[in-house]
Amino acid sequence: MTFIIFLKIFVVCLLGAMSPGPSMVIVLNNSIFKNRKHGILTAIGHGIGISIYAVFAVIGIGVIIETNIIVFNSIQFLSVIFLLYLGLKSIFGKNKINFDEKFFENGAVSFFQGFSISILNPKILIWFIAIYSQFMSEYNDLIFNLFLILTAGIVDALWYISLACVTTARINFLKLNIHILKNVTGCFFIILGMILLMNIIDDIN
Repeated sequence: MTFIIFLKIFVVCLLGAMSPGPSMVIVLNNSIFKNRKHGILTAIGHGIGISIYAVFAVIGIGVIIETNIIVFNSIQFLSVIFLLYLGLKSIFGKNKINFDEKFFENGAVSFFQGFSISILNPKILIWFIAIYSQFMSEYNDLIFNLFLILTAGIVDALWYISLACVTTARINFLKLNIHILKNVTGCFFIILGMILLMNIIDDIN
């Protein structure tokens, strides 16, 4: 595995984690209204949930490659469309994130809150199938596939742990600038989609 491939995988996993949504809200909520420790536990639980979806994606794509290469190629094209959709939605979407919504539930543990918010979101599986289809091939060995899985969970957990650690004192700054984060991640999704499209075209030629 080259450094370029490592960097590509790291970047797409980080972009996925950075995309604002319910996961970000619950991590910040537990960090601010409980304490930093709860935010970190939520982040770790979320990262484990992400890893499970990554396992399903890697196994599923591997089976498709071995059984039907036409379906696999179709998934690659659909993944480009999915990335472009995510980018445009992130930039032009009107969805507002309510940072003041509280998630206190009697007897709930922060770790399982983070785990459940990720594992109960099937869109994450679609995301991994779209992204990891670009890195899967019949020549992948077990170590590389394990790297795909571990990178997804570790990058996700570290991103939210960092968020929990720094935003307890900077939540107002995040509220005011969340639109900038959405625009930046949206642009990266679009750029990534175009790069992947060019790679697919090159492979066909």
